Amino acid sequence: MASFGDNLKRIRTDKNISQGELADMINMHPTHISRYERNLTKPTVDVVRKVADALKVTADELIYGDTQQKAKDKIQDNELLGMFSRVQSLKREDVTCIKSLLNAYILKTDLQLKLVH
Repeated sequence: MASFGDNLKRIRTDKNISQGELADMINMHPTHISRYERNLTKPTVDVVRKVADALKVTADELIYGDTQQKAKDKIQDNELLGMFSRVQSLKREDVTCIKSLLNAYILKTDLQLKLVH
């Protein structure tokens, strides 16, 4: 799972904002930004809020990462991750059907495992 510092650096660089520019935006010395990004220091709640406001993201995204990153951290199979991504664009009924199929398959597999043990 990505840390606050990893998320901060990714978001800041994605937005083409330098450490110095971010530091100016929140009235902080650039050294502090560097220390957060290198995971040497943990920010206070107030600093997280200021950084989130300056970068126009949620504090949740800074602390836990974005949804896509969380999915990548949990699902190592890129093909499966891509399929899940594509499923989200389908009609609600189709998504419900796919969820039902997955649930049925998982239930079947769980039952088979219990029968073996």
